[in-house]
Amino acid sequence: MCRNSNSGKKEGGFTIVEILVVASVMVIIIAIGASSMSGMSMFRRSVDETTNNIASLLQVGKLNSMRNGVEYRLVFAECTDIDESEPACPRCDTYTDYSPGDEFIAFTLERGDSNRGSETWCIQSSYTRKFRGDMVFTSSDNIGELGEPDGFTFLPTGMRRDFLDDTDDELVTISPASGSRIDKCGVVSVSPSGSISANEGKWVDSVCNPIRDAG
Repeated sequence: MCRNSNSGKKEGGFTIVEILVVASVMVIIIAIGASSMSGMSMFRRSVDETTNNIASLLQVGKLNSMRNGVEYRLVFAECTDIDESEPACPRCDTYTDYSPGDEFIAFTLERGDSNRGSETWCIQSSYTRKFRGDMVFTSSDNIGELGEPDGFTFLPTGMRRDFLDDTDDELVTISPASGSRIDKCGVVSVSPSGSISANEGKWVDSVCNPIRDAG
């Protein structure tokens, strides 16, 4: 009796079931990778947008001060108690500062009542942005004045109010929270002469290393 020489041997190649299993695993891996990359991209956009929004609001305040001949300031806080007794000049009685971990960050643009040393500030507009919990907003120690919320104040000359007393740039930084896997950051600075710059960068060793100057 003749025997088939291929008896007991498995034929080469994959079955359709095996191919479908491998394809399914590859699709899942690609989907996970794409989701991770999408999340990273959204984080980068959020940092960049917030950085440039702050710079744009500062430019608005500076130009309004020069145009109207009185001080303007951008406050890094939300007004939670507005005095509207004078409709033409709503004033903030209570500010709520940003705290690390907050899901939102607020900015208030205000107009002063003098070209230097304003005592009354009228709310011009308020802005609130969604802010991720793994991001942190910090301001340099030389920002703001005693008893006032943190913020930048511009004179009608285009300079910072404290240009005669403080020769250092004032900075606000958006950086990853401790333990975050993201390394994106942003810095907005205002010089004593009123020059505004926004830099997007990479967070390395607690320093935001600029990638490019956003103007």
